[in-house]
Order: sequence, then structure tokens, then C-alpha cells
Amino acid sequence: MTVAIKKWGNSQGIVIPAPFLKKMGASVGQELDVEIKDGALVLTPKPKRYTLAELIQQCDANAPLETEESVWGTNHSSVGEELW
Repeated sequence: MTVAIKKWGNSQGIVIPAPFLKKMGASVGQELDVEIKDGALVLTPKPKRYTLAELIQQCDANAPLETEESVWGTNHSSVGEELW
């Protein structure tokens, strides 16, 4: 597929066809890393940075604990002023 470089204000740009965005796993508004490799322009989607709220929302507070997690701290006495 061929695309043309167009003038946008004081800059230049290209239109990325939707099938290309889909293949590269990118979406409108997403940031891309841009670099030149062997004379070619390479665009790589930057991974989404999740907020703390988004990460916590993905957690299941009712999920059973792994054995290691459930016994954590039960076999040790306090070192400082910890309350166990």
C-alpha cells in the first residue's frame, strides 16, 4: 500500500489506514515510539500505562490466597513493633 506525505499546518504527516492500526495493535489517540531503522520509519505502539485505580479495579478481593501468601508472616516473630 502506498500513502502520501501531506502538509498539516507547519508539519507533515501520513494517514495510517485502519487495517494497519489493527495489525499493529494500535488505536486512535495512542502514543507511538518512532525511530528510523535502516532508512525505514518504524512506528511501535507504546504500552498503555495503567493508573493505580485501573490496576486495583482488575484485582479480585475475594480470590483465594496462594498457600505462600496465606502463611506469610505466621512463622515469624516480630522484629520491631509490627502487630501480627
